[in-house]
Amino acid sequence: MKGPPRFRLLSLCLLLLAALGLMGWRAFDLQVARPEQFLRRAQRQYYQKVVLPPRRGAIYDRRGRELAVSIKVPSLYALPPKVKDPEALAQRLAPILGVTSQRLRGLLQAERSFVWLKRHLTPRQEKEVMALHVKGVGTLPETRRFYPHSELAAPLLGFVGVDAQGLEGIELAYDHWLKAPPRVMVLERDALGRWIYLPSKEGETAGPCDLRLSIDLMVQYTLEKELKAGIIETEAKGAVGVALDPWSGEILAMASLPSFNPNLFYRYPRERWRNRAVSALFEPGSLLKVFLVAAALEEGLVRPEDLFFCEGGRYRVGRVVIHDVKPHRWLTVERIIQHSSNIGAAKMGEVLGPYRYYQYLRAFGFGGRTGVGLPGEERGILRSPKAWTKVDLVTLAFGQGMAATPLQLATAFSAIANGGLLLRPYVVKEVLNRRGQRVRSFGPEVRRRVLSSSTCRRVLSMMKKVVSREGTGSRAQLQGYTVAGKTGTSQKFDPSVGGYSREHVVASFVGFLPAEHPRAVILIMVDEPKKATHGGTAAAPIFRRVAEELVRYWGIPPEGKLALLPRRPSP
Repeated sequence: MKGPPRFRLLSLCLLLLAALGLMGWRAFDLQVARPEQFLRRAQRQYYQKVVLPPRRGAIYDRRGRELAVSIKVPSLYALPPKVKDPEALAQRLAPILGVTSQRLRGLLQAERSFVWLKRHLTPRQEKEVMALHVKGVGTLPETRRFYPHSELAAPLLGFVGVDAQGLEGIELAYDHWLKAPPRVMVLERDALGRWIYLPSKEGETAGPCDLRLSIDLMVQYTLEKELKAGIIETEAKGAVGVALDPWSGEILAMASLPSFNPNLFYRYPRERWRNRAVSALFEPGSLLKVFLVAAALEEGLVRPEDLFFCEGGRYRVGRVVIHDVKPHRWLTVERIIQHSSNIGAAKMGEVLGPYRYYQYLRAFGFGGRTGVGLPGEERGILRSPKAWTKVDLVTLAFGQGMAATPLQLATAFSAIANGGLLLRPYVVKEVLNRRGQRVRSFGPEVRRRVLSSSTCRRVLSMMKKVVSREGTGSRAQLQGYTVAGKTGTSQKFDPSVGGYSREHVVASFVGFLPAEHPRAVILIMVDEPKKATHGGTAAAPIFRRVAEELVRYWGIPPEGKLALLPRRPSP
C-alpha cells in the first residue's frame, strides 16, 4: 500500500530536480556562458541606441543678425527585423522620398537593427510617410543647417554635410568651435509594444559655440548686388569684391560671384564653392604701381614732382616693347599714377632696382598668406629677384609676372590707408558659448610697419588724382566726397598661345572711402569682361555705386562736415 505513493513522490521529486537543473543550466547559459549574445538580442527587440549628428552653433554678423543656424527636422528610420514585406514597402516609399526602390529594399533587408532611410524630411514627406502607418518605420528629430540669406556670402560661410560636419568656408575653418559631441537617442518599447524615443545624457556635457563675424550683412548685400549688376553690364565671367576696415583689419564684406545656395550646395559645381577672394590668383596689373611708387618715395629715390620721359607711348626693353594706352612724353611721378603709365612705371622700377622692389613687395604681404585663417588661401606667386631679368623688372613694375589674391591686395592697400601698418585681416570677432559669454575674441594685429606716415600721405594724394576728372578712375567719383583709388587692367596668361591674351583681362579698382578718413578700403575685380574691359570703365562704376549706398548706410556726412567726425586712431 505504501509503495505506489512513495514511487509517485520520488518521481515527482526527480521531475522537479530535472526541471530545476534545466532552469539552472539555462540560467548559466544566459548569464555566464553567452550573456552578451542574448543581451544583444533583447536590446534589438526592446531597446535601440541611436547616435545622432551633433548640434552646431550659430553664425552671426557683426550686429547679431543670423547668417547660419540649425533647425529641427525629422529623419526617417527603419527597424529591418520588424518590417514584414521590404519589397512592398520599398515600392511605396520610393516615390515619396525620391529614392530608388532598389536602394530602399537594400536598406530594409540589411542585417542591422536600425537604418536611416532618409535624412532631413520635408514636411510633406513626413506627412505622407506617417499616413502609411507602417510597422518598423518611424521618425527621429535631427538638426539641419539652414542659411537664411541663401547665396549671400555663401563662399565665405561654406556649408556642412548631412552629419553636421563642416566641409567648406568658415564652417570648416571653425568646425571645432561650432560642433558639439554627438547626441544619443534611446528607443525603447512601452507596455503595448510601441517604440518611444528618450533623450540620453550621453554626449551632452559640452555644447557648441556661436560665432560673431566682422561681416556686416548690409555691406555684404550691397557689395554682392552691385557686383551682380556689373557682371551683367560687362558680360563678365565673374567678379570678386572685398571691403576691409583699414584701421583694424576687419573684413566687412567678402564676395565671390557667381555664388551658390549653401542649403542646396550639392546642386552646384565645385568651382562655385570656392572663395575666390582668398583662393584665386590674379596678376594685379596697374594696381601694383602704387606700391612701386610708395617704395621709391620711401627710399628717397624719387619725389612726386620728379619727371620721367615716357617715350611717346612706346618703349623697348630688350626684345619687349612696352606701350601706354595713351602716348605721353614727360610725366611727373604723380601723373604716372594718375594716368597709369606703364612706361613711367617701368623706368621707375629701373631706378628702384630688383632687390629693393622685391623687399617692399614682400613687406606688403605679397608671396605669403595673410593669416586670415580661411580654407584654401593661396600664398600668391612672387619669384626671387635672383631669377629676374631686366624685362621681368620692368613688367613687374606695372603688375605683370606675379600673382596675388584679392584679399592680399586689399590688405596691402589698407597699409597705405592707415598710415603704413600692415595688419592681419580677420573675419571672426568673437566665439561665444551657449550662455552668450565670450570664450575667445579676435582683434587688430599689427604684423609690421611698411611705410612711414609721410610717404602714405604723399601716395594718398596721388591716388586722389586718379579719381579726378583727368584720371583713369574718374568714374569712381562720388558727389560730395573725395575718393582715393587706383585702376588696374591685367591681361590673363593663355597657356594655349604661350603668352598673354588680348581678349581675356581682369579689370580692377581699389578705393578708399572717404579718402582722408577711410571707413573702408574696397576692392573690385571683374573677371573677363567682354564690354568695358578696363578697370576705369568696368570696376570703377561698381565701386561708385557701392560707395553711394555705404555713405548713406554709415551716415558719413559730405565733405565740409568731415571735421565733425572723430579721427579714427591707428591700431
